[in-house]
Amino acid sequence: MPVIRFVLTVSSLALLSCSNNHPSPASDRHRLIINNDGTEILGNNWFGNRPLTLDDVHGYVDMVANSQVTTFMICSGSDFFYYRSKYGRLMGDDLNGQLNCDDDTALSKALHRFYNNAIRLEKEGTDIVEASLKRAKEKNLEPFITYRMNDLHFSDTSNHCTLQYTDYWIAHPEFWTSDTTLPGWNATNALDFAHPEVREHKLAVIREQLEKYGPDLDGYELDFMRFIVYFKKAEAEKNAPLMTSLVKSVKQVTDSIGKVYNKKILLTARVPATMGDCIKKGLDVQEWTRQGLLDFLTIGIHWTGDPAIDVASFKKELGSDLPVYVTIDDGGYRQRETWSHGMYRGMAAHALGQGADGIMLFNYFLTVYNEANQKLVPEEGTDVCRIIAPELLQELGSLKTLRKRNKVYCLSDGTTSYEVTINTPLPLSVNKEGNAALFIGDDVEADHPEEVTLFIRTSNAEQPVVEMNGETLSPGDSTYAHVYDKLRGLQSDQKEWVFKVPVNSLIKGNNNIQFRSSAETTILRVELAVKYGPVETNGYF
Repeated sequence: MPVIRFVLTVSSLALLSCSNNHPSPASDRHRLIINNDGTEILGNNWFGNRPLTLDDVHGYVDMVANSQVTTFMICSGSDFFYYRSKYGRLMGDDLNGQLNCDDDTALSKALHRFYNNAIRLEKEGTDIVEASLKRAKEKNLEPFITYRMNDLHFSDTSNHCTLQYTDYWIAHPEFWTSDTTLPGWNATNALDFAHPEVREHKLAVIREQLEKYGPDLDGYELDFMRFIVYFKKAEAEKNAPLMTSLVKSVKQVTDSIGKVYNKKILLTARVPATMGDCIKKGLDVQEWTRQGLLDFLTIGIHWTGDPAIDVASFKKELGSDLPVYVTIDDGGYRQRETWSHGMYRGMAAHALGQGADGIMLFNYFLTVYNEANQKLVPEEGTDVCRIIAPELLQELGSLKTLRKRNKVYCLSDGTTSYEVTINTPLPLSVNKEGNAALFIGDDVEADHPEEVTLFIRTSNAEQPVVEMNGETLSPGDSTYAHVYDKLRGLQSDQKEWVFKVPVNSLIKGNNNIQFRSSAETTILRVELAVKYGPVETNGYF
């Protein structure tokens, strides 16, 4: 259950006001998308949990305006609504005390705060969806609704919180997957889209939102990554035509509502980052594309991040010129482990360098930025900052603004959820030899880095011999392991190695790394810091 969510601050506007030249997104492939889950607004945590006002809602949109951000997506609450719906309760409505959370007082208080704030906005004649969409349009941003197709935050039976359950889900346990072989949190309790009633319910909700908010909408996103469970595990692939039919129905509704308002409402979807995973989950994205059902796609994973999403292969398999965007999620090597600034830049440069048409920032919450009095504070004794910050919104939208900015390129350590495929060879068992490739998006021949350092984490204290692009690397400054914050999460039986990479050996594109070891070892992490200058001028790592 997402309880506390934050983005930027109104006072951040001074930091963002230096750039107001983002393209007109409605006619341009390029986008930098902010995906806002909505509970950060309903909780109004940024403004000290005070009672929410319309001006406060505007503040959450204003925080990302005047930057490279082109598109503001507001979540509609899935089946736990942020507005008055025919199909369920307002989030946090306890039906006059009939519903509760047993001993979970923190969750109960948060849900009640969401509800009370929704009621306050209702008295002002609006809700967070409408207010966000209107404000985004005023700020020259594309207003989108993002609809979580099967949000499992609200199907957690372990905490016995009836206040958290959605009306449709709790009324229809016969429509749950009830498949204990499904991987992932609450997957067994997910709604099963094999039932026509479930698909009809979802379509009705989507139609309601398009009809209600059509005048203010530029687009509508079907977020299949929240959560990526739609059928029983053994039935998902054969049921893909059912989901295609649903997407086609949504397309028809979207087009019909657009005609009412004499405009085109874009339809998009967020899906797994490999075509194999899409079809494995019952999503025939290639067929959707062949039928012309979508205006663009966004690919991503779930919770834990993949810093090396293979967008080039996805686009090639898609076999279409449909724009493809890449999600940078809030997960790091572990759930909710925040990426550092250098990692954010490295992920954006990786995606854009492979041909992504733009970036989506998912759960880009600036909680710590607020707690740090809206200052960038590095980890103690390091050159690394993990505070999600408004400054990055001036950089992550294009390779041009990422030029000569300090970056960290890395591979996932292989941690995943819901059996979503990660683009990594790690953990890599090395018995004499092993290989990995690290894609670099920078034009390192034109923009020579000042220094390049490779960090390798192994399962034991046996130091491997490492070659990069055929050149044997020499040991680097061992203090860099701390300076670059690479000892985080290091276990007692593991070792972090530092290698100096000759700047001229680095290439734009895939850099081949070869490991040799006289004893069997496992490569757990591979991270490359590309330094263009001091952190004060070229950005924290």
